[in-house]
Amino acid sequence: AHAPGYLVATWRVWEDLLTVAARLGFGRSAVVPQKGFTLGTKTKIGTGAVSKLSVYPDCVIEAEGARPRMILDAKYKGHVERGQLRISEADIYEALAFSRATDCNLVVLAYPARPDNKPQTVGTCTVFEKVKVDAVQIVGIQVEIRQISKSGALRMFAANIAIGVSAALS
Repeated sequence: AHAPGYLVATWRVWEDLLTVAARLGFGRSAVVPQKGFTLGTKTKIGTGAVSKLSVYPDCVIEAEGARPRMILDAKYKGHVERGQLRISEADIYEALAFSRATDCNLVVLAYPARPDNKPQTVGTCTVFEKVKVDAVQIVGIQVEIRQISKSGALRMFAANIAIGVSAALS
């Protein structure tokens, strides 16, 4: 069958939605999206050429008032295995790299909520797992996205993301 259509990278849409929501919820100036941070260096053995090894967290949310500096990273899949909600080891390792490169010990990994229960208010954040490695705290949250297309839902989504992300780290 031939038909015009769109190719949508759903992980990118989720990442963009969370970035927009973070900017609306925390304030545009507080959110630094997709900035590169140096984690280390890599050396080409044959030539000796040294280059930076950078990581790019989706959002760094700067401290303001009582709110600490934190990283918000969009995750799209891999948190449901054998019917259990969990943060995968790969996501933990990536969060630790982000933490080290940004010198920020609070990392929130945001996954879309599983649609297997009654819909909650759009943007509702539910913590499903916490990981602590030395001083680094990694929190996995599910975010309700059903009803996002309704009138006024984006603002509600953003407000609830700001509330939920901040509360998740308490």
